Amino acid sequence: MNNRQSRRLVIGFVLALVGFCVFFTFGLSPYLMQAAQRSDAFHLLGKCLEIASGDTLLIDQRGEERWIRLIGIEAPAFEESARLQAQVERLGRDPDWIQQQARVSRNTLAAWVYRRGLHITYPWGEDALDEDGRHWAYAEVAGINLAYKLLQGGQVLAVDVDHPERGLFAEMEAQARDQGLGLWRAGGANPIQITR
Repeated sequence: MNNRQSRRLVIGFVLALVGFCVFFTFGLSPYLMQAAQRSDAFHLLGKCLEIASGDTLLIDQRGEERWIRLIGIEAPAFEESARLQAQVERLGRDPDWIQQQARVSRNTLAAWVYRRGLHITYPWGEDALDEDGRHWAYAEVAGINLAYKLLQGGQVLAVDVDHPERGLFAEMEAQARDQGLGLWRAGGANPIQITR
């Protein structure tokens, strides 16, 4: 086989691979979404439309827009509130620094999920809402729980609420704190206390 034939073979293989990827991504995904929705009412697919903060996003799910509040984490607060004051005490930081980290947290989440397909899991049921009317859920992109990534990077705080991943979230926060990542960079911080 000469160089020209080898090149044609490689180009043909690459084009076939690209074609397969395009078909799988765009041609097959509606069918996969329908199959996933039929198989389990509490595990659904959606697409991210907007990111409000590091723990809140707007998704399109089955043609319906809904706000999702990620379970077990709390993003830094943007505005003056009781939540911001609690974070000031917990992190030992001034409010301006925390609000700056709120932008970092939101932008980090946006980079991972904006306009991408999400796998949404409602462990407390699809109708479980927080005090602001957002649906409590876990969200995954490419099989990775978004809360894991945010906690591992120190972008959010673990919250002591009863959910299936509670112990793991506390461990991830502790690792980020020990490594001085994100919110835990050089400064005092008070870890959450998990009650079992």
